[in-house]
Amino acid sequence: MSKKAIAKNIAAVLLIVLGLALCLNTLLAHQYSSDWNFGVVLPAVMGLGCFLYALKLLIVKRHLIRNKRLRTAIIVAFILCLLFFISVEAFIIMDPLIHRSELAGRVDYLVVLGCGIWPDGRPTHSLVFRLDKAIEYYEENPHITLIVSGGKGPNEPFSEALAMEDYLQAHGIPGDKIIKEDRSTSTKENFEFSRKLMNEPSHERVKIVFVTNDFHILRSRILARRFGFEAYAISAPTPAVITFNSYLREFFAFVKSMLVDY
Repeated sequence: MSKKAIAKNIAAVLLIVLGLALCLNTLLAHQYSSDWNFGVVLPAVMGLGCFLYALKLLIVKRHLIRNKRLRTAIIVAFILCLLFFISVEAFIIMDPLIHRSELAGRVDYLVVLGCGIWPDGRPTHSLVFRLDKAIEYYEENPHITLIVSGGKGPNEPFSEALAMEDYLQAHGIPGDKIIKEDRSTSTKENFEFSRKLMNEPSHERVKIVFVTNDFHILRSRILARRFGFEAYAISAPTPAVITFNSYLREFFAFVKSMLVDY
């Protein structure tokens, strides 16, 4: 067996292992979330691609695309897309450090972004992480007003804002310190509708701190700026079982928001 054939076989085995890992990720993420959303399904789709390419390496001996120029163009386009993906992900990872809440100084509003509740009304783990960070910030800054932002999604018994308010009050935050924004169904609407609840002139830029999970900060901060905020972030952790899915999905959500969320 030639060295080239051995290298192909090794690459095929590695692709099969990677494909299995990606499919397993989808199964674990679905078991956690009980949902088949884009971020959950995408790793399995990538895994299927790995399987198909491994099969091509093992069985097909010639190029699927015989035109050399077309093959080169496809490879160049793939590399450019990969570099773009890596660049966006790098910004997503770095932004929580660059625009952290410690740099904000004094603010009057803390906006807590919703992210789903269970069918029985309990906050999801991701949302609990956000709320716990909000409680910590309030304890250090008791003058602030908290805006809990999130409407009622599919399979949710009531709005995320109500679930967040209940959680915060159960942990000692007075009800008169909490404003509910219970109509939003997207990050864009979180900031758009929260701004309307503030007693601030519409033409002025308002400095706020917001709480969301780490992967979500870059997009949230940019959208907040579009609705008149100078925004700084508190980064809440993401549950380990969906970390990969969340960062992967966020790339596509970021591109979509930069193009259409105005």
